[in-house]
Amino acid sequence: MATVWDRVTYHPLVGFDYEGIPHPNLPSWKHLLGTDALGRDVLSQLMFATRTSFGLGLVAATIATTLATLIGMISAHYGGAIDTLLMGMSDAFVLMPPPIVLLVIGLLVDMNWLAMGLVFGIFAGLGSPAIIAKSYGQSIKVKPYIEAARIAGGSNWYIIRVHYLPNMISFILVNFMFIVTQSVLIEALLSFFGRTQMRMSWGTMVWFMQYTFRISPFRDQWHAIIPPALAIMLFCGAFYMVGRALDEVVNPRLRKR
Repeated sequence: MATVWDRVTYHPLVGFDYEGIPHPNLPSWKHLLGTDALGRDVLSQLMFATRTSFGLGLVAATIATTLATLIGMISAHYGGAIDTLLMGMSDAFVLMPPPIVLLVIGLLVDMNWLAMGLVFGIFAGLGSPAIIAKSYGQSIKVKPYIEAARIAGGSNWYIIRVHYLPNMISFILVNFMFIVTQSVLIEALLSFFGRTQMRMSWGTMVWFMQYTFRISPFRDQWHAIIPPALAIMLFCGAFYMVGRALDEVVNPRLRKR
């Protein structure tokens, strides 16, 4: 294993190439993306940071999609006071955009990736996605099989679980993809301003590189600042395109076109 990855040289956080002094170094066979001002391998940092950004996106998207789907189905199915209460709450959260909320919280306390994913997921899921999910639920509520299930004695939970949920798959998939994209972009923004506790993410890489970009006494670090920026762009662009493609596949109205 030492012939593949030398901890002293390639560790993303504490690695240092003693043979490459002075740093930063341009890309080479030994360091495919070069080294930063602290002598750390940029490619190692990029790969290590992927799990933070991707994990944040998955946590935020899972929480947001779950909350939005549950609130939308319950509000559409029950109506009345429950609908008024849940939609009133969603309207209130629409007035609190997750990026602004996270920026304010980040100014007060430093957040790790899990805390940021939880906060973003809650504020994103209780806002506009819940309202959109309700509209999906209302289109399902008027279907004949919903009334048939109710006449046959099906409980509310049974109807929601068996009839509403499978027909919400299109919303769940598309919303999940878009929330992942949004959360990664917000993390990059907050990390760029130095308002997180993340030891290594694409956003913190961009923040560190721009922080040391001009103070490096030897050379600029274009080779170090471009990879994390491209990673953010390509990752978010890929998830956006997958979300659009899924929407065309699972949405019957778009499929007819």
